[in-house]
Amino acid sequence: MNKLQKHFVIIMVITALGELYFYPLSENFRFSAGVVAFNIVLLLVDDFNEIKLSIYTGFSVLVLRFLIENFASDYNMLDIFISKLPSFVYYLLYGIAAYIISFRKNRENLLRTILSLFSIDVLCNLTEAIIRQDLNSDLFKFIVLIGFIRSIVSFGIYIIVESQKNIIRKKEHQKRYIQLNTLVSNIQAELFYLKKSTQDIESVMSMSYSLYESTKENENINQDALNIAREVHEIKKDYYRVLNGFESFLKEFETNESMSFKDIAFIIEGNSKRYIEERMKDIDFSIAINNNIYIKKYYSVFTILNNLITNAIDAIKKSGYIKIVQYTDDDNIVFTVSDSGGGIDEQLIPYIFNPGFTTKFDDKTGVSSTGIGLSHVKNIVDELQGDIKVTSNKKGTEFKVYIPLKYLKIQ
Repeated sequence: MNKLQKHFVIIMVITALGELYFYPLSENFRFSAGVVAFNIVLLLVDDFNEIKLSIYTGFSVLVLRFLIENFASDYNMLDIFISKLPSFVYYLLYGIAAYIISFRKNRENLLRTILSLFSIDVLCNLTEAIIRQDLNSDLFKFIVLIGFIRSIVSFGIYIIVESQKNIIRKKEHQKRYIQLNTLVSNIQAELFYLKKSTQDIESVMSMSYSLYESTKENENINQDALNIAREVHEIKKDYYRVLNGFESFLKEFETNESMSFKDIAFIIEGNSKRYIEERMKDIDFSIAINNNIYIKKYYSVFTILNNLITNAIDAIKKSGYIKIVQYTDDDNIVFTVSDSGGGIDEQLIPYIFNPGFTTKFDDKTGVSSTGIGLSHVKNIVDELQGDIKVTSNKKGTEFKVYIPLKYLKIQ
């Protein structure tokens, strides 16, 4: 819906609500719900100028009431038009007063906004009553009472709408925040293998250059070896450029920010439950935080827990439980991840952290998994000078991760 269409709909809604009214004392002077709608639009719609809104609304109300009265009565058209003209004047004055006071700039101030709406409503109603020559002490009391009620109702509805909008914005922000943290933790995990590959690149370049040195008597092989060394050197420079870029990106995040364990738990729980739903499994997932401290290097924690939880979900065939507990001892932050999966064969436990080792195969294709998840975890734990232990039996598996407090806790 473009701006013109939106404004047209707004005017039509106010005009329609203007026909919900009652006559308190005079058959000519009435109070309608259209003013409440007009107030709400003034409070919520910033791109609609107050005076333009009042002119368009006043004209629309005038036309509608003129047409209704023209079809419903035998009065001549001029009399009908004159009798309905004060309605147009009311909305016109309302818009001008709202523009002059500029209460929209301070609408978060409850008392000032309600007082502004009340004052404008009373002023415009008094003006309309004077034009209609209906003003008396009883009508004046009604004008004051209705002005107060309409200002309270208008601001109340505005607060409710704004609260709902804030809830939606908060959810969207939370969603983007979760996605960003998940993305960065995944990048960090892959970075460990990029770093490992640098050793392979150095090794290939060294072997190529050694081949060049040892084959000087054979010009063809000698030149090919030198070309290979040059190409690998170029690859090495590009590789380091990418690696340094990622490292700078992650360093900036983890240097400038910190996160509490409860926030980490909230994100991990959401990601894990979505993963469980995608796998169509019935898993009771729980995470308990016993020390809600703020930590740095929290992407490392994300990577460790995400990989251990993913393995636990995959290990459970249809239904079961996964339980994560965090606590601290004298020197370490400790995480335990336990599940009710089928367990790991005792003879295989010494090899599970080796790169490429896996016991998982796709049921449909028979293709094995990459086997890098637990090696990622081991690399991160080692980098943080921590330790990881695993116990397993046929009833399930428990991983226990120890990370020194001095490497994570904000001092």
